[in-house]
Amino acid sequence: MRQFIALAFNSSFKEELVHIMDSLKEEGIEGKYYDSDNLHMTLAFFGETDRQDEIMEIIQSIPFPEITITLNRIGHFKKIYWVGIQDNPILNEYVNTLRNTLQAHDIPFDDKPFYPHITILRKAVEGDRTLQEVSTKDIKVELLQAHYLEEGLKYLPYKEQEVLEAINQIYKQKGHVTIAIDGRCGSGKTTLANKLKAYFDCHIFHMDDFYLQEYQRTKERYNEPGGNVDRERFKKEVLEPLLNHQDVLYRPFDCSSMSISEGTLYPYKPINIIEGSYSCHPELRDAYDITIFVDIDETLRLKRIEERNGKEALDMFIKKWIPFEEKYFSSFDIQNHCDFYFKAGR
Repeated sequence: MRQFIALAFNSSFKEELVHIMDSLKEEGIEGKYYDSDNLHMTLAFFGETDRQDEIMEIIQSIPFPEITITLNRIGHFKKIYWVGIQDNPILNEYVNTLRNTLQAHDIPFDDKPFYPHITILRKAVEGDRTLQEVSTKDIKVELLQAHYLEEGLKYLPYKEQEVLEAINQIYKQKGHVTIAIDGRCGSGKTTLANKLKAYFDCHIFHMDDFYLQEYQRTKERYNEPGGNVDRERFKKEVLEPLLNHQDVLYRPFDCSSMSISEGTLYPYKPINIIEGSYSCHPELRDAYDITIFVDIDETLRLKRIEERNGKEALDMFIKKWIPFEEKYFSSFDIQNHCDFYFKAGR
């Protein structure tokens, strides 16, 4: 199992890299393009290692500085295409510190000189290109592991490997697993759910599809911690059928018509993921085998919400939705009741 420390990027930055790959495809350049989930920048490559916990301690011991990564060119070496970045002394200094610390702990890694780049294509031959510059500050350092699935190679952070192992273990014991992913808005709950779906044949159900119906929108209801979702309907229409190994008639709330849609029948599957804030409400929690809390730095959270929803929506989140979430998290101590804790950003 190949393992390496890498910079991981947010979805919008990966979309820019996908646009770059699409432009190469339009030019007729064929080859083995990277899956968007696998895009990263390698900082230290280990190959096979059984010292993951020591490596994670080293990563956590070295503060990750405020860094802006700016793409500025496409290059190639033999049959490999990569995207290069502007010269970044801060990144170089961080990588030197990281590698020196690994050496000090006698942890072997490939000590070739660090040339910052993001590989996007293999088995192709063409010339270098310039790029319109694209930047991001939304970066984090991960210890990644390579996994070979039916649909191809996937890279998964080491800490998420623990979740995979837990799911597999419970599935072997019980024959079915229900996972809840709760956490702050913009923290990557949906992204994590989709990553897990790449590994398992499962359904994903979203708490955002269970807005309150009009008759429920009372002052008393909104004053309840976690009261601004229709957990009663979610429990009846999703959780109870899953617990009884039955199909689910999934009926999202349609905000455009302010009504519940006719829905889609989801044939029963033994592995299911419940994604979204309020999914770990005490009235729902007993239905889950695994619970996960995804956190995020406040500055990064607001930045992501604005990028995703726009400035006007950000104001609504700040005034209404974020206070609702925080009241729910603190009232029920959601984070400390979850089995796993992840944090987006630094």
